[in-house]
Amino acid sequence: MPITIRPATKADEDAVFRICLLTSNAGTSAVDLHTFPKLPGYLYAAPYLHLKSAWAFLLVDTNDNEEKVVGYIVGASDTRAFEKDAEENWYPPLREQYEKYLQEPADAKPTDITYINTIMKPHLAADANIDFASPHLHINVLPGYQGKGYGRQLIGTAVQYLGGEGFKGVWLGMDPRNTKAAAFYQRLGFKPFEGAPEAVVGLRFEDWGKKKYWVADIARKPAAHDVLFQSTLEPPDSF
Repeated sequence: MPITIRPATKADEDAVFRICLLTSNAGTSAVDLHTFPKLPGYLYAAPYLHLKSAWAFLLVDTNDNEEKVVGYIVGASDTRAFEKDAEENWYPPLREQYEKYLQEPADAKPTDITYINTIMKPHLAADANIDFASPHLHINVLPGYQGKGYGRQLIGTAVQYLGGEGFKGVWLGMDPRNTKAAAFYQRLGFKPFEGAPEAVVGLRFEDWGKKKYWVADIARKPAAHDVLFQSTLEPPDSF
């Protein structure tokens, strides 16, 4: 079963919705927490297939010529532009669809209400985050593919892509309950930065380049045909 990384397209939307739901409860499944299972993906996955400044790459397991998307890394190169586009074009139809459940919550579970409130008033990145780096990212890998090096290779893909765009760092926010993810990011060189809110960490690409397990070519933007994106990935020893 060869494992590959490829750029995402809008046709992959269902796959990222599914993975987001199966990992959105501090890295575990949130299926039982939602009446409306697309809500996590509406906030943290699907918009990165549609909005300005966004990019996305998928981790794909291929068996008998059939693809199974098992992970993704998504983000925005210009976080403020992404936020503006989301406010103007992404959230309005979602608010129209879900606002009624704040008035009549009987049909919605508490976790649904939390996500709907966020859609009504999205969290904006702190200025300190933007001062550290304009890009941000989200990454999720299905549990059966964690601990095998694929998450690290997805991060490496993002580093190479953003480095090719001329950026020098990236940041992310994480669920503070997800201690496994926090340890993973720490091993890769993510760390708190000046003024960072709780559970927000950043990576300087120069620090990534010092890691012996991956020396990313960040001097150029990779093309879609690059081996990095389309060849079989050999799983490293860990993460």
